[in-house]
Amino acid sequence: MGDSNKGDTLRLPNGDALTGDEVKSPFLIGVAGGTASGKSTVCKKIMEQLGQAEMDHTQRQVVAISQDSFYRELTAAEKAKAQKGLFNFDHPDAFNEELMYNTLQGILKGHKVKIPGYDYRTNSLDFENMLVIYPADVVLFEGILVFYFPKIRDLFHMKLFVDTDSDTRLARRVPRDINERGRDLDAVLTQYMTFVKPAFEEFCSPTKKFADVIIPRGADNTVAIDLIVQHIRDFLNNRSRPGSTGNMALYMNLDLNASGIMGPGKATSGKRQWHLQCHQTFLHALQGAQHAGKFLLRHEQESAAPLSSGVKAQRSAVQGHSTASTVGEMLIILLL
Repeated sequence: MGDSNKGDTLRLPNGDALTGDEVKSPFLIGVAGGTASGKSTVCKKIMEQLGQAEMDHTQRQVVAISQDSFYRELTAAEKAKAQKGLFNFDHPDAFNEELMYNTLQGILKGHKVKIPGYDYRTNSLDFENMLVIYPADVVLFEGILVFYFPKIRDLFHMKLFVDTDSDTRLARRVPRDINERGRDLDAVLTQYMTFVKPAFEEFCSPTKKFADVIIPRGADNTVAIDLIVQHIRDFLNNRSRPGSTGNMALYMNLDLNASGIMGPGKATSGKRQWHLQCHQTFLHALQGAQHAGKFLLRHEQESAAPLSSGVKAQRSAVQGHSTASTVGEMLIILLL
């Protein structure tokens, strides 16, 4: 890296740069959720809002990786079962945990890594179309079980869970698997009822408790996505300043080796800082709605009615907020 990127140097808490080559240690975000919940769409919207989607991949500050690239190679017998829809791709054993962990460790160390694509029609890794991940500022890692493996879960600086209704997810999965993955309706429904749904309930859904932020309704929740994007922007702007801390763990006041969760109901200082920053962003977004704010305050003082009633009433007063439920979800997210 050139002198113009000194802000990307890994720095110690006292501001002294580490000796040796400069290291671009990214802000690693895990994005979990059930099948067809909208994980990849959330990642895509984040990248679009940050102006990264159409940028050359060698120049991107924000990149997205799918956990699907870390399915393990199947044996001949397993491939035969997979062709009949009888192999459970939603079970933790279907993934190569060590390769996943080592790859993310390499990314955190600022290394350029190569990741194979995945061919859903043949149920195999595509080594002819390798995805090259260059050192970036922010890395989004999405998949159904990204929070399931403890040592992988502990690598994330932020953990998002995309929470979408099961009926909606099934309605999305059926046409996707038929049109994009060459499967017939009976096979899709059989696989869903036999493997996908039970695996979600046993392995994926329980990991929601590890999330720092839960995004109800997935990519349709534009307010939650806007908050996350603003937080990433703040980090990127902070990192670009001369002499600023280049490492996200230090920016978030987190120990590099610490997980994001200390135990039920206990938040780290980094999580508290994240909550505070979200709260500040939320207040900033509502500065243009002073009349609605005064109404809510007066409504609480005079009637002592639940806040939801006031939130419903501000629909006509606050431009840019689509529904009262969305604002309510923002408040819930800030309290997680």
